[in-house]
Amino acid sequence: MTDLAYMVREDWAQYGTTMGEQSAVIREWLGRPPYVFAAADRKTHELDQSADAEFMTYVAPSADERHVIDLSDLNELRRSDKQLTAPLVVMHPYKERDCDLLREVVSADSVAKMFVIVWSPRDMVRTWLDGVRALNLHTGSVLEAPDAVQLEAAKCWVSEQYNGLSSGNGKGAVVQLLRVFTAAGYPLDAEIWLRAFFAAGGEFEEAAKVAKLIREMRDGIRHRIKARYRPNILSVLQERATKNE
Repeated sequence: MTDLAYMVREDWAQYGTTMGEQSAVIREWLGRPPYVFAAADRKTHELDQSADAEFMTYVAPSADERHVIDLSDLNELRRSDKQLTAPLVVMHPYKERDCDLLREVVSADSVAKMFVIVWSPRDMVRTWLDGVRALNLHTGSVLEAPDAVQLEAAKCWVSEQYNGLSSGNGKGAVVQLLRVFTAAGYPLDAEIWLRAFFAAGGEFEEAAKVAKLIREMRDGIRHRIKARYRPNILSVLQERATKNE
């Protein structure tokens, strides 16, 4: 199982620490170098003033402590028969295809240790990291696991995501379950639901669609859908959650 941790760059000021102090925490967690650094665009990274270059030189000041690759080079690690034993540092991922690649690499368990530096707490990759229970090195803690019944609901969405969750059966599954859970007292909170969705194996593109539907429902939009589940779906999911404890 991949050992996974992260920090949010915009949070550094909140914790009253410098990049130098935080890089020491990161190095301690990573262990002995050399490290593999994955940049979304290595050409941009090579510019002296880039955020990636600045971050990397703090974490691994010496050139022989680091090896830089394009994030897309991780594609071969989507296979479980490929392994990366050196600690991996992923710098500021934000595009859906890059984040989905990280998700697949972690699912394949092909990297021993991965640290992700996230730019903003609002980035979707941060929600994914919390959903899969990565260690937040700022707080030294891991968020609690998603609610077991919400996780079962999210698994239903994952089973529909191959056709997309913004229309048809996929949209029906999302909206119906959100209505059922909201009526039962669960908060209509995108962050909470997306953590459950990612924990269930959800894809980033589909997560964005779920978030959009939640925003629209919170704004009072009434979606027209065809029901995907029987009226007792909540009790069915509760039973599943109990069996999976």
